[in-house]
Amino acid sequence: MRRALLAAAVVALGAAGAAAASPRTQDVVLPGPVPYATQSPPLVGKTVVGGAFTRYVFHIASDQRVVVGVDEQGSPVFVRDAQRLDVRGRGDYQFAIPGPIDDVLPGTGSESNPGLRADQVLWAGFSPGRKVLAADVSLRTADASQYLPLRLRLSRSGDGVTLEATNATTTSQLEYGGRVRAPQIAGLLDRTRGSARAGRRLAAAYATFYGSVQQSRRGQIEAPLRVEGELRAGDGEPVRFSRILGDGFPLALRVHASGEGKPRVLLTAVPVPVDRLLRPPGGAPTWTAALRRRPLPAPSLLRRLLETRMRLVRADQYQSFLSNPDADGRSRSVYVYRSAAAPKASASVPASAPEESGAGPLVLLLAIGGSILAAGFALVAWAHS
Repeated sequence: MRRALLAAAVVALGAAGAAAASPRTQDVVLPGPVPYATQSPPLVGKTVVGGAFTRYVFHIASDQRVVVGVDEQGSPVFVRDAQRLDVRGRGDYQFAIPGPIDDVLPGTGSESNPGLRADQVLWAGFSPGRKVLAADVSLRTADASQYLPLRLRLSRSGDGVTLEATNATTTSQLEYGGRVRAPQIAGLLDRTRGSARAGRRLAAAYATFYGSVQQSRRGQIEAPLRVEGELRAGDGEPVRFSRILGDGFPLALRVHASGEGKPRVLLTAVPVPVDRLLRPPGGAPTWTAALRRRPLPAPSLLRRLLETRMRLVRADQYQSFLSNPDADGRSRSVYVYRSAAAPKASASVPASAPEESGAGPLVLLLAIGGSILAAGFALVAWAHS
């Protein structure tokens, strides 16, 4: 009897020890869809603003064409952003878009006029169900250019002109490590790849860690860019180019065009999803299938998952050079760089305050009070179509 009790005690102690030794698990949030890698973009201005003061009944899509004029050395001489907001939903709206804003004018096809305040584009009015709000925004070159996704350098060399274009979206991000299970991480890589290939913003996701989570390293990530355009020297033949900068490819390109005369460049840069770094190894259709074929180290899979998701977050960030009032709305930006002379200095004429088309005389309100005053926002227009 005593031997039986002793054996039972040994078994119980062994089970308790095994339970105590087993690592605790914790679900750790992965990068995406937020936070952004840095504060900008979207751009911010010197005036504190809450962004949107309206009922959340609208879905807003933002499309932007950022035009950057560059001189003979490739340095920006002006930055302009043509933003088009497609507002869906019925009701009154009031919101502000911040940035280093010098001036604003109504854009082509706009159904209302934007207002201008210190470092804010203002919109206010009524949407009958759908409304197009377009603004041509002139930005302060020095403030805006530091957040552009591409840096250009033009130089005379040999018998022509050389262009160097560098992806300027790189930033260091903190990575973390710990014990994870390869099958779960492979599945998360497949989900991440599916979102990237479909052009969808990342959904929130978690990875299960066994035991403690440690800081592992600071990794360099970037927003992958598709860069296309042409370079010519004077009246010489244009040299066309098309590259992906980032996503496992080099972060810079170098193009030479033969000829005499001033350099002329015209190119577009578009943020694109991660593709190359999310391809499963060995030609497998999925990461899960690749793991079934042969063992893949869990730490390497985790690092690939973190770094690709960070790159997708960074690419999403550069889709909104100016902010979209709808944080969950679709945003797309294209950046156009072209040779241009520096604009002549002239007195800035503020744009008119917001006005609904077909609403008759402009009604101007400067309503200051409550939480709107605390955010530094003044209602500048009110009319119903």
